[in-house]
Amino acid sequence: MKRHSHQYSFTNRFEYTGLKNRIQMMNMESSDAGWWRYALLWVLTVILVMACQNWQDQEETKTVYQRNFPMINPTRALVDKIETGGAWGRLLSFYQKNGKGKPVFALEFGDPLILRLKGETLSLAESYRDQTTIYLNGKEASMDLLAKLRMDYIQELFVLHEFEGMDYSDPKPYRLLIQLSGNAMEDVPGRSQFVALLEAAAITDHPQGVSHTYTMNTLLEATFFGYRDAFVKRTKNQHLKLMDEFAKDIDVFINGIQVDPKDVETVHVREVARLYTHERPYTLWLRNVKRQSRYVLFIQTAPKRAQRDSSYYVFSPFYSGDF
Repeated sequence: MKRHSHQYSFTNRFEYTGLKNRIQMMNMESSDAGWWRYALLWVLTVILVMACQNWQDQEETKTVYQRNFPMINPTRALVDKIETGGAWGRLLSFYQKNGKGKPVFALEFGDPLILRLKGETLSLAESYRDQTTIYLNGKEASMDLLAKLRMDYIQELFVLHEFEGMDYSDPKPYRLLIQLSGNAMEDVPGRSQFVALLEAAAITDHPQGVSHTYTMNTLLEATFFGYRDAFVKRTKNQHLKLMDEFAKDIDVFINGIQVDPKDVETVHVREVARLYTHERPYTLWLRNVKRQSRYVLFIQTAPKRAQRDSSYYVFSPFYSGDF
């Protein structure tokens, strides 16, 4: 029998050249020759962070108070002085802008509107009289002088209000500043809008318009206490009726269809699913050639509900009708 000789080669990982090189490197003495690379990276990181902080500081210092008009009269100068303190903001601004040809006026306003114009007489709303200081041409003036001013001589006007929550609040947190002209001002569109705004403020507490929404239960409460915002009251037979002060200047819609205001009286209070009231902005009903009604009333009904047992639907203690 012929024998075959086999040679077995027992190998291991230590015979590979790459691994031998690694072992040699591990046995070598450590060298600090590359430390400077890590130090340089650390220094560059610190410099970058400091540069970013310096850039942010420079950006913040660029934010300064911006005047929106030149200081050409004592009233503007006083407005600027009060606002620079940072505790006051404007509620009403009426001033002349730079323009070619006829004067151009800027009008900006928000709530509350404390100034009123009735006929030719200027006045402050009663609740703001004791909280307001008046200035004419940059000097403090008495409240009595306000009623003696003529509107066509008012060149510019500002109302400022102190921000709420200040540590040292002023006992009079409102400022009314008026710049008077030596001659009567021309009646241009910007002035007409300003006059109309003050006239509207004498008529309504919401010159810019306001809306309210009622469900059946909240309407029961509103009619029980006679809230004016609901526009309607309840009759003895539990139907609705427009209040007299709204009946002559209102658009009425029942289920999306415009109807005669008298038709409101056909709606039982238990039929009301939703009732919406709206007073339009003064620009739509005052000094407008295409005048719209001042008030709008929308009633959405659920007729079948009034025929059922109302104890299931009525949760208001302000309902005294038959169940």
